[in-house]
Amino acid sequence: MQSVDRIVAILAYLAKSSQGMGIMELHQASELPKSTLHRVLASLIEHDFVMQDPVTKRYRLGAGMLKLGSSYLQQNDIRTITRPYLVKMEEILRETVYLTVLQGESAICVDTVSSSRNINYFVSLGQDMPFNTAAAAKTILAYQSKEYIKRVAYAGKLPYLTEKSITDPEELISHLANIRILGYGICDEEFEVGVTAIAAPIRDWRGEVQASLAVIGPTLRLSGDFKEKVIQTVKEKAKEVSNQLGDIQGV
Repeated sequence: MQSVDRIVAILAYLAKSSQGMGIMELHQASELPKSTLHRVLASLIEHDFVMQDPVTKRYRLGAGMLKLGSSYLQQNDIRTITRPYLVKMEEILRETVYLTVLQGESAICVDTVSSSRNINYFVSLGQDMPFNTAAAAKTILAYQSKEYIKRVAYAGKLPYLTEKSITDPEELISHLANIRILGYGICDEEFEVGVTAIAAPIRDWRGEVQASLAVIGPTLRLSGDFKEKVIQTVKEKAKEVSNQLGDIQGV
């Protein structure tokens, strides 16, 4: 095993142990000679990537790992990671695609790639997406805590945009539960008459849903076999973005 492989293996074992690991546990897991293990651990401790509890003598990840993680998150913001997927989705589906993120108690469209067919929709950069009508916002809301969902549902801010808009809190809560079962959300002319949108959740490194990928187009086109293709494409790309963000649970 090469030096880098040894370091990666030790860090991986420690990352999986919430209580830390003793030297014998690490020795058995890594199958490294104790002398080599002590030497690698000493180096990792020196660089603050590993720490040893002075009482239990067990090893666990150090603050240096947190600094690396923070740098990763700063260097890989969701818009930068997601942009190529938006472009690819538009090329595949030839429909407008967009990225929505949760900001406080609002769902905001932060990036979009317009369809080459040049059809404009009520979706634009900076647009506040209603939680009760927009597929992108509903999909994000569906994966929040029960308390958060109830707070939004009963806040008295469920706009009536079309005859299909969900304005009853209990109906919305039931609708969100169905989104979690399906793994995607659909706006069936709830936001705009004659327009359908389909969205899938994006998970971050904590497994939490703070964003969604969505496709929007005329209801007449987003139907039948093409609708199924859109659903599969959105779910697939959202999962790929989630993996890029460090999600290990899968969408």
